[in-house]
Amino acid sequence: MNIQCIVYVTDENYFFPTTVSAHQARKAASRSTDVVIVLTERFKHRTEAEEFCKSTGIILLDGSQFLADKFAQVDRREFGARISIAAMGRLLLSELLPAHYRQAIYIDGDTQIVGDLADLEKVEVPKGRVLAAKDYMSIMEAARTGETQSYFNSGVLKFDPSDWIGPAAFQHFTEHGGHLHDQGALNSVAGDAPIFISNRWNFPRQFLHLADKEPTIIHFASHPKPWDGVYFPCSHRETIVYHEALQAYPSLAPFVRKISLPRRLAYRLRSIGDRMAYYLPFLRRGTDPEAIRRVVCDWHDDQTALLSSRNADAPV
Repeated sequence: MNIQCIVYVTDENYFFPTTVSAHQARKAASRSTDVVIVLTERFKHRTEAEEFCKSTGIILLDGSQFLADKFAQVDRREFGARISIAAMGRLLLSELLPAHYRQAIYIDGDTQIVGDLADLEKVEVPKGRVLAAKDYMSIMEAARTGETQSYFNSGVLKFDPSDWIGPAAFQHFTEHGGHLHDQGALNSVAGDAPIFISNRWNFPRQFLHLADKEPTIIHFASHPKPWDGVYFPCSHRETIVYHEALQAYPSLAPFVRKISLPRRLAYRLRSIGDRMAYYLPFLRRGTDPEAIRRVVCDWHDDQTALLSSRNADAPV
């Protein structure tokens, strides 16, 4: 029985991109690490979801009833459509995951795994701590000021599920309102829990054109998403994987969501503007791209965060 897992939390609306990332994770991770998808609601197309997971060696867990009961206790007036149960569900992984998992790598569904995960798998995170990378705004602020930032992104995390800040963040969220979202709640209660890893493990898609190194996990946290089409700074390379997944696994077809024509046109115009601003310096506004590159491609944090003293043999 494996004691480590890579885990995703998703609703039916986000299942398609989540499966693409989870399938990539299954290929990139060792067999001593499970890949798990937790469902946050009852799926209309549950049979198709089960078919895909069975064929790809991914474990499917139904957390819908537990989460429904848990969120029935939450004041939803500030919750609205801005915050999904899928987003908040990661805070409750201590209760959602089987107890035999001693290490969990949480990954958002709007990601792609494009490199080897061995270094992340091997590190053993102490109880109460969490591995995390800097958020987009922290990167921009560090590039602008040259000062170290401590606000982290919640899209890729590693922790010991039996003792981490997720439950405290959920409690903080329920007491202080929905404006916090999961990431804000986690940062609010973090204290000295974070151990910062580089953005190699959580690389914001906004900076893909600046990368002078190959990241391991690309995070498409903002719109447009790569499954919506090719929009700068993304390329055909980031988009084609979704077409290939559909061809290889037709059972995923019911989970595909298409954007409207007006939104597609808006994304196209934005993409053109962003591309022109990058290649025509006189159109740029804001932080110098080279300063951003120096921050987002600085992977020195890994030299301490992934120290051999914290490493353990792959769990079996």
